[in-house]
Amino acid sequence: MSATLILGDCRHQPIICDAVITDPVWPNCPADLLIGQEKPQALLADALENVIAKRVVIVLRFDSDPRFLQAVPPRWGFFRACILPYAVPGYIGRKLGGIEIAYCFGDPVNSAPGRRVIPGMAPSVTKPTPMNGHTTPRAAKHFRWLVNWFSEPDETIYDPMMGSCTTGEAAIMLGRNFIGYEISEEYYRIAERRIRQAEMQGRLPGV
Repeated sequence: MSATLILGDCRHQPIICDAVITDPVWPNCPADLLIGQEKPQALLADALENVIAKRVVIVLRFDSDPRFLQAVPPRWGFFRACILPYAVPGYIGRKLGGIEIAYCFGDPVNSAPGRRVIPGMAPSVTKPTPMNGHTTPRAAKHFRWLVNWFSEPDETIYDPMMGSCTTGEAAIMLGRNFIGYEISEEYYRIAERRIRQAEMQGRLPGV
């Protein structure tokens, strides 16, 4: 399996892949937290504009306005939403959290024994990925679940806003190729280290 990491701007980049799996700059991102937070919907639209893929998965926090997903081009029809739960919920003001939601578009993976029906609930995790220098790490177990259910072995996964490379790590560990863009040099260096570790560890047993 191969991983191609690119330090740069993902907007308008022509990419051919099998699946996009990304946790983009979300619509209610606090000011000055992430590059692109001032116009996140336009950023996602530009990131997907020239992408050719079978399916697209967008992960948002539970309190992100789903109208943000109008940025996904209509060539990918909506398929389903999947819940990514945390065992211990947190509080955001008056809102009880504890979940993220993966919105899935495009063609599902091929039907096969053990993969006839695509579930809507990922395994619960106790906490996100341990802090690695990124401000908003995501749960590695959730992204391995998404890679497993929304791509096939040996396919290529693209993440236009890879951050610390949770998607890329999952892709390599589950026998997929990976292409990722990251505009922040600080986060890009974290992603490089993480991919090297995943490549050294190799594919997960039994996958």
